[in-house]
Amino acid sequence: MDKHAIFLPAARQIKRILLASLFLIVAGCAGTGQERAPENEAPGDDAAMHIATAERLADVGEYESALQEYLAAARASDDPEIARMVTRLAGRLQNWQVAAEAALRWLELDPEAATAHQLRIVALVNEGRQEAAVEAVAGWLAADGRDLADIEWRRAAALLAAASERESARSVFDRLVERAGEDAPRDDVAHAESILLWQHGETAPARERARDAVEAGGEVEHLVWAAQLAAEDEDLDSALTLYRRARADRPDDVGLALSEAEVLRQLERDEEAISVLRALEPDVDALYTLGIYLVQLDRSEEAEETWHRLVEVVDGDEPEQAFLAAQLAELAGRDDDALEWYARVTSGPRLEQALLRRSVILGRSQRVDEARDLLERLRADTGPEMQQETWLIEAEMLRSTGRADEAVALLAEPLADNPGSMDLLYARALSAATAGEIDLAEQDLRRLIQMDPENAMALNALGYTLADQTDRYQEAYRLIERALELDPEDPATLDSMGWVLYRLGRAEEAVEYLERALAGEENPEIMAHLVEVLHHLGRGEEAGDLAARGLEQYPESPYMLDTLERLDLEP
Repeated sequence: MDKHAIFLPAARQIKRILLASLFLIVAGCAGTGQERAPENEAPGDDAAMHIATAERLADVGEYESALQEYLAAARASDDPEIARMVTRLAGRLQNWQVAAEAALRWLELDPEAATAHQLRIVALVNEGRQEAAVEAVAGWLAADGRDLADIEWRRAAALLAAASERESARSVFDRLVERAGEDAPRDDVAHAESILLWQHGETAPARERARDAVEAGGEVEHLVWAAQLAAEDEDLDSALTLYRRARADRPDDVGLALSEAEVLRQLERDEEAISVLRALEPDVDALYTLGIYLVQLDRSEEAEETWHRLVEVVDGDEPEQAFLAAQLAELAGRDDDALEWYARVTSGPRLEQALLRRSVILGRSQRVDEARDLLERLRADTGPEMQQETWLIEAEMLRSTGRADEAVALLAEPLADNPGSMDLLYARALSAATAGEIDLAEQDLRRLIQMDPENAMALNALGYTLADQTDRYQEAYRLIERALELDPEDPATLDSMGWVLYRLGRAEEAVEYLERALAGEENPEIMAHLVEVLHHLGRGEEAGDLAARGLEQYPESPYMLDTLERLDLEP
């Protein structure tokens, strides 16, 4: 295989990004206002010449030669920025020899550049120059006059873990330990080696060394790391024991309390988890987490009380805290309060999510036009992923409020730009089916199935659409049967199977599937299907009781209301 063919796309992209920067740096060196040397003696001009040569070589695919010219430019210039960029470029191209040399030049020009030390060490490890890497690690981490035994071992492990040559990285670590000798702290070394092993995907040995660190020292950091590995390995009892040992030393540490509570929650010891959080002093993270647990346990009054306590301690001008207050309000069913608090998120990484959640709440409150204005605003000032999310939310909002035809028209625009988006195709298919545009729905769903033959969701959606809105029941049955094979416990697919069996005249069989679907997910559509099948079988009392429950739970569900009116089961 042609090596250049492997690196061609990356090299072209890197060249486009870095060449302009390199030329700007050289130009900046030449324009400092100082008296310049004759043209053939100026270091800046030499660097510019090498960069220009490198560009010509890169244009004809001579990437290795181009890289050497870039290195020559770094040597010819006294500007550390050129050496820095060449180091990064060589690393991106995985030429570790050039990366190590460029990083060394960078350090000559800027001895305090920590990143230069780090990249040089990684390059030496990947190049297989293990002794040089050991010297570089020791020289960097022991630069403040400490003995090698006293270096920050976890820092060394994290750095070595960044190398792609794992065996070489392990060898360098072992040589560091050997050089440190008997004075090296056993607990810190074991902890650091555990980190290195975990980064390399060796979970079991990593846990063993983490236990060694706990036994040798038992510092809080060692206990927490061992607990994290145990939790990741689903050994929750061990994780709980370790977190509790750590909390014995730091009883007021909120982070440790949250970790203990989360392990207890995963062990389904909910009351203990709640007690841990309630014992803490009022704290934003603790109260937010407590509120989330209470919402999950359907303890709505306690969740609402916790929300009130939360807003007493949050800083409303801090976007992250305002977002947490808004999110808990929304989950606790306080939509008006959620809107108010989401509106306080005016900057920071949560801004887009806050705008998105505001639009969802507005749509849920039947303020669809306000929601759409907000989504359009967000769409105009965000990236492709979030843009797609706004289209999907707006389409679902229209579909669920009886405007499915508008949803179909809306999705034409993003699909024109991204015709292969499975999410957009699925959304349009659902909207088309709701709007009665069966041909379009079938077209989009079949395209999805063609793209992914094991897409259970698309198979089920097409099967249900055919069962519900056409007389192609046998075809629908085969599609739903295949979807059920792929996802046998999915409530939506179980509901579809029950519905198609009813359409096929197999009502007795349908009941079992519909009851399983309803047990897995209570929603008005499944409930209405079961009411209709029970009514058809003459089980009027059961149908009536279920209908009454459905009306109580979903008094505004069009599907439930239409079904009961058609069957003359309204109270």
